[in-house]
Amino acid sequence: PIYPCGICHKEVHENDQGILCESGCNFWFHRTCTGLTEPAFKMLTQAIYAEWVCDKCWNTKNIPVVK
Repeated sequence: PIYPCGICHKEVHENDQGILCESGCNFWFHRTCTGLTEPAFKMLTQAIYAEWVCDKCWNTKNIPVVK
């Protein structure tokens, strides 16, 4: 796959609800694999300056909550 999900490793397609770990590994994730609710996903993807970080990067890298 060109954009494998960082959790299930299946392709994240353009029409999937996918989210990018922008401040860490730069992997794409399916919304459902991350456990994000649909309202939370919509809020994150509509906010211009919001960056989502996957659990693995959040737990292993020193990423600030606010940049």
